[in-house]
Amino acid sequence: MRPAGPHPAESLPLAAFRPRALARLIDAGLVWALGFAVLFPIVLASIGVNKEEDGVWSGPVLWTTFIVVAVIPFLYEAVQLAVWGRTLGKRQIGLRVVLADPAGEPLPIMTAVYRAAINNLGYMLGIFLFLLLGVKVWSFFVFLMFVAAAGVFMAYAWSVWDRPLFQSIHDRYAGTVVVDDRADWS
Repeated sequence: MRPAGPHPAESLPLAAFRPRALARLIDAGLVWALGFAVLFPIVLASIGVNKEEDGVWSGPVLWTTFIVVAVIPFLYEAVQLAVWGRTLGKRQIGLRVVLADPAGEPLPIMTAVYRAAINNLGYMLGIFLFLLLGVKVWSFFVFLMFVAAAGVFMAYAWSVWDRPLFQSIHDRYAGTVVVDDRADWS
């Protein structure tokens, strides 16, 4: 149990929402562009799409979509956070992910994997589940996909009003904070 008083990470130069969001957009753009440019053509060429049976949303297209928007970003983020404490987007913006307690310590490998799993797999499961149900079972579920997407946005936006550490939901669960490396700190 942590003693009462200010949190040890409050002394760190915590990153604001805007640079964090920009870093996330850079990472998503890189991974999704590469994933859709490379993986989708391979899947469609090898398996094909039977438009008469499933329409555009065939099983292979749905699974490839999940792999590109959740699994590949998970691997991308987990490896980079475990090795460097930052992704390419965070590196470009000047941010790094560190432990909240002990404040500023580098991430252990399992913490990096856990944070990346919540951030990519956990958040995307609800969206993907309702997309799958919406295109395969009942189109009403597509509405719930948008509700799940709003929930994901709120999980990221949580850092706007979270005090004192400006943590998103995945940071709270993983015990991490995002710091601005451009600021002077030790």
